[in-house]
Amino acid sequence: MGLRGKIISLFSIGFSLMAIIAYEQLHTNLEHGFVDIEREQATNQMIQLAHNLNNELSRLDLLNSNWANWDAMYHFAQHPTHDFIENHLIPGALKTPRLKFLLILDHRENTLFADAFNPAGSKEEDPSVFASVFKNVIHRIQHPVNEKTCGLDVSKIGPVLVCWQPIEQTNHTGADVGTLVTGQLLDKTILKRIQEQSGIKFELNLLPIHERGEQQQRQKATIEVRKMEFSKTHPNILINHLNNIVGQPILEVRLQFSNDISRQGKEIIWKLMRALLIITILTGLTLLIGVHFLVIRRLRKMETELNTIWRNGRWAGRLITKQHQDEISQLAHSINRMLTLIRRQVAVLELNAHTDSLTQIANRRSFDQRLSVEMSLHKRNQALLSILILDVDYFKRYNDHYGHPAGDEVLKEVGKILSQIASRPSDLPARIGGEEFAVILPGTDLEGASFVAEKILDQLAKQQIAHVGSLVSEYVTISIGVTTAGDEEVTTFMQRADRATYHAKQTGRNKICLLPL
Repeated sequence: MGLRGKIISLFSIGFSLMAIIAYEQLHTNLEHGFVDIEREQATNQMIQLAHNLNNELSRLDLLNSNWANWDAMYHFAQHPTHDFIENHLIPGALKTPRLKFLLILDHRENTLFADAFNPAGSKEEDPSVFASVFKNVIHRIQHPVNEKTCGLDVSKIGPVLVCWQPIEQTNHTGADVGTLVTGQLLDKTILKRIQEQSGIKFELNLLPIHERGEQQQRQKATIEVRKMEFSKTHPNILINHLNNIVGQPILEVRLQFSNDISRQGKEIIWKLMRALLIITILTGLTLLIGVHFLVIRRLRKMETELNTIWRNGRWAGRLITKQHQDEISQLAHSINRMLTLIRRQVAVLELNAHTDSLTQIANRRSFDQRLSVEMSLHKRNQALLSILILDVDYFKRYNDHYGHPAGDEVLKEVGKILSQIASRPSDLPARIGGEEFAVILPGTDLEGASFVAEKILDQLAKQQIAHVGSLVSEYVTISIGVTTAGDEEVTTFMQRADRATYHAKQTGRNKICLLPL
């Protein structure tokens, strides 16, 4: 298969993978994002619904407050009379629109008056149908947990909005003498008005008694969004439970929201996929034309040029070739024929570039490169690394007295000793200056490096190379600085080793100076 055919195959595979990934990303991010937007809107609608229900409570609370702060009601709570009921409560209270029941308690929560009636004012219901509501109100009066005095509850004839407030004088002086409780039925009229005002589609359902749960004293009395969940069977239904005035869930709110955003999101995703398909096809055609004119033809020209370079023997490096019959493989074979010649030449040059010609051990360049590598390994792997810096004592005097050829022989002998003692494959003895040497000891601590230094001193002493110009011995000696690497740069490490060598020379020479971290 030619290069053009391989590019077409790779492009087809790449496009398929790209299409799969693009669809997954669009589906995961966009479509789920649209669903999240819908659900967020539904949540806000549920919050707005709770706000609208609370507005209804506010209206009832205002009416309840007006009556509770009425001086005549204040006197009635202190001295209840039948005349007050006949003259004020029945004629006045029963005419209040939508009011369903009225309850007056004294300061000991004893009932002074209780009645239930229809909006027209004629008696319709017995107060006993609201007995559970009255019981919950009295419980909240006896166990207040917040400042709220309105809430939602359920009676035998349906859910009701209920408010209670202490009975006080109009000027709010003196202690309260009782509690006034009023309520209205949460009927279809109120629910329809809320639905028309907010544009929210919802329905209220009474929870079965066994699902109403235990009383929770910390719940507030107002209508609030407690725990919302989306229906598993109907994706566009949001369910919320409303609690009564003592914290028991009594009503289930089922809010229906639109899924237009999700539907539009799916249409957008498919439009993007179609656009991506068209763009990919056009890109593929452009790529194929470009590969032919910009790559294949140029590679064939490069093959001819590289063959010329091979014949002249001027290029270095090597290409890895595989058994493929295409233009790139042919080019790689041509380059490798040229590199065969260069590889032999580079081997000789590399050896000369990293070896000291006099002592036949590593030179300064090789030493610097190796030390940089070992320091990197030391930092990355926390491996031990030590170094010796050696200096031939009074070497200038030796040259002056015996001559430079004899001095060269001394340097050769030192290099030979270093090679014999630092003989591990990882060790590197090197000549780094005129009479200065160094030994890199990977995986060696300060104690081990000191042992190597002592062996070098002993071995040199056994040679007994005469040195009449030395001030410390009649034979050639060396001073050695030993240190181990820490968390530092190469230059800092070398400076510490140099200081150790300098200290050895300053304190008598022919000795070893250890410089710990």
